Amino acid sequence: MIFDKNTIEKNCEEFYSLYNITEDKVYDMCRLKLIHTRAVAENCLKIAKDMELNDYDTTLAWIIGELHDFARFGQAVVTHSLDDSEKFNHARLGARILFTHGLIEDIIPNYYEISEEDRLVMEKAVYHHSDFKLPDDLTSRERLFCDIIREADQLDIFRTIVESGWELIYDAGKDEIEASAISEEIEAAFYTRTLADYSKRKTPADFHLGHIALCFGLESPAARKRAVDQGYLEQMMDITFKEPSVQERYIKIKDSVHEYLGNS
Repeated sequence: MIFDKNTIEKNCEEFYSLYNITEDKVYDMCRLKLIHTRAVAENCLKIAKDMELNDYDTTLAWIIGELHDFARFGQAVVTHSLDDSEKFNHARLGARILFTHGLIEDIIPNYYEISEEDRLVMEKAVYHHSDFKLPDDLTSRERLFCDIIREADQLDIFRTIVESGWELIYDAGKDEIEASAISEEIEAAFYTRTLADYSKRKTPADFHLGHIALCFGLESPAARKRAVDQGYLEQMMDITFKEPSVQERYIKIKDSVHEYLGNS
């Protein structure tokens, strides 16, 4: 099957345009997510090409990038926030909207001409893209595309936070973050070099550091180098905590990031 990329892009744009009627902060969040979606799709394309995947698989990776945050727009409207909670998981909801309720058929022409294997690849990549840890029962092909979308997403989150401003992302400014504490559960991620468990976040600093810890999801050397070259992660880490004991712990956190990225 040959994907009609232009039509898929046009159909996605029609969906996004539904949110142009939003106002104020909600409009800003929807606009942020539109820019993010395009950037992630492009990252998926670049990663797939770097991996020397064939044209079909490269386009499939791009499509997953276009689809991965479909539920974010409705989340902004309903909750006035882009933060997931126990009651709202944008990845799960996006997969349900697209694949259970059938919106995907309006996005991809001749969707059912795609093999059942690759329909599942798309669904699982969207469903699991924000998981703390991928499940063990994925096929090798499912895991490949889950890894691509997760790295592409994580790379652009750094840019999104820096360019959009912390107030929009966290409902907290830099001063408030620097005045807060760091929870031990979030700090531990930097010493185990794992993603932070978002359910353990308690303070404004925890939310910010949880995003910094996304660097540990960049497993490929190319993705880690790109994170360094972009410079956004370094800008995110340019904070000084007001409490000396917290700042001392934070210096060790930064060192762990630099060591992982090969930029110590």
